[in-house]
Amino acid sequence: MQQRRARPWPLPVNVLPSAVRRAALAGLGASGDDLDDASLLIDRTLAEQPDADEDAITTAAEQLKEGRPELFGQSREVVPPAPGGSPAGGPPSRAGVPPKPGAAGLEMARRRGFVTE
Repeated sequence: MQQRRARPWPLPVNVLPSAVRRAALAGLGASGDDLDDASLLIDRTLAEQPDADEDAITTAAEQLKEGRPELFGQSREVVPPAPGGSPAGGPPSRAGVPPKPGAAGLEMARRRGFVTE
């Protein structure tokens, strides 16, 4: 009969709850980097309840899905850009035709009386 070797490192206590949380998030549609982000957010949400049961985890995951649907493959409504002239839309467009090269000098000459046209 062989003896079992002891692990050289202890397993973290929260490995199983973390797997349950990730499974709940994946079941709601999170995947890839979004799954990692959602997992961090739900860990922060349930930080006070390290031994939360599956119902609490599922409830927290559903609340996260309502608040951050982009983590679950859904997109929020696209907000149309602000109209021109408002701060969100950038500077207002310049109205009118741009002056021709030399127009400023010609105007100065007219004001001083050098050109009489």
